[in-house]
Amino acid sequence: MANIVNEILYRELERDIRAMGSCLLLEFDKLSVEHDTGLRRKLREAGFDYRVVKNRLASKAMRQAANVDITPALKGKCGIIFAHEARAIEAAKLVRDALKVFKKDVPVRVVGGVIEGEAIVGAAAQTIADMPDRNTVNAQLAGAIAGPARKLASMVAALQSGLARCVQARVDQGTKSEVPAAG
Repeated sequence: MANIVNEILYRELERDIRAMGSCLLLEFDKLSVEHDTGLRRKLREAGFDYRVVKNRLASKAMRQAANVDITPALKGKCGIIFAHEARAIEAAKLVRDALKVFKKDVPVRVVGGVIEGEAIVGAAAQTIADMPDRNTVNAQLAGAIAGPARKLASMVAALQSGLARCVQARVDQGTKSEVPAAG
């Protein structure tokens, strides 16, 4: 009977992994029902799916469906937050903010993630919430490209403006010299 249940769980997990855009792996320990319910509610309201998983099944499903190895991150009690598109960074920020109620001994921590098809595990996983999301990176790139282009455009405009002033000054000089003296 356990094999049938594991097979069903594995297929559901594999289906969710194939459908995800990115995911976040959480390790939790001694999480109270109240805090678990609150975290799940916040994730659900933000459009994320959260599931507690069996480590062996999650590791196998990630290798098969997403071609990434997250085995080092799967130790102890783990859950996966499935994010549509590349919203795992947003989920990590939401988890970080939700866990600010704990002064010390935080019972949940980010231990890994899959973003843009790349597995992030170990110490790097702790920094996922600090990463800029796709929109921020796009805005930074646009600013980096637009800044020099704007300077070049203003320099070209200044050059044309300066040339026009010089020509106008020459024309004005020529009209002053052509005016006959009264006499």
